Amino acid sequence: MGKENERIFAGLDAEWTLVCADPDHAAAVGGWLREAGVFTSGEVPSTLEGLLAALRDRDLAHGRDHSDVWLGALLREAAGEGADAQLAARVVVQAMLPGAFRMARRLMRSGRNFDEVGQTVVACLYQVVRTYPLSRRGKVAANLLLETLHWASRELKAECEPDSVEFLLPEVASNLISDDSGETPEEAAWRGVLAQQAAAKDLVGAAAEELSGARGELVELLVWAVAAGAVEAGRARVIARETREGAREEAERAGISPVAWRQRRSRTVRQLRVVAAEWVQAA
Repeated sequence: MGKENERIFAGLDAEWTLVCADPDHAAAVGGWLREAGVFTSGEVPSTLEGLLAALRDRDLAHGRDHSDVWLGALLREAAGEGADAQLAARVVVQAMLPGAFRMARRLMRSGRNFDEVGQTVVACLYQVVRTYPLSRRGKVAANLLLETLHWASRELKAECEPDSVEFLLPEVASNLISDDSGETPEEAAWRGVLAQQAAAKDLVGAAAEELSGARGELVELLVWAVAAGAVEAGRARVIARETREGAREEAERAGISPVAWRQRRSRTVRQLRVVAAEWVQAA
């Protein structure tokens, strides 16, 4: 994807530089987080860039409970009116921007312009941030992204397309995310979405805990392929079952010879190469 098609995200990064140039912004955000117990008085970084970097480091060290606290504090401010609410919302949007970028890429379809998709995703993210229900305290980052995906899909009329995610219920997908997944919020959120989509298509061996890394990428490909009509649902279930960990040993116990197993895997690889090429072209 060329940089000329990523104007919305480049523009947000440029705008963020201007937001960070005002030292009063860092002081205000630092004050809110200090009041919430995220930082002590001597720990608050003096710049917004340093503040977000420190939050990311602490999220990696302390997990979702930490991100729930600081995101909750900023979302409370973002729910208000005036300049402070706008600033709080902008900080949350910037923190969620990597996830929004990946989401826009995953929502690309044939005939769509990436910048238009990105604008829709970002607009929905702002809406979700400003209206987030403060009573929903757990898995805040994941819920922000899941709600954004839900609304962006509606805006893009995804329900009219073969690989729609319109059926997604954000609260259901959120429950599929483990508390200690060790993933970034956006990847954990997408894994919850993927688990629900895989379950809807009855893909064997597609439990939520299996859907990280290469396994998740394969199941995501199969979900798309079934929805797009590139692979029959029954064949996709066979592929999902035969590519999970321990599948070869199970086949051997069932009496399938090593030669037959290699031939079966070769057919699967050839089919997946074709499907993957169609997937890339569609995106």
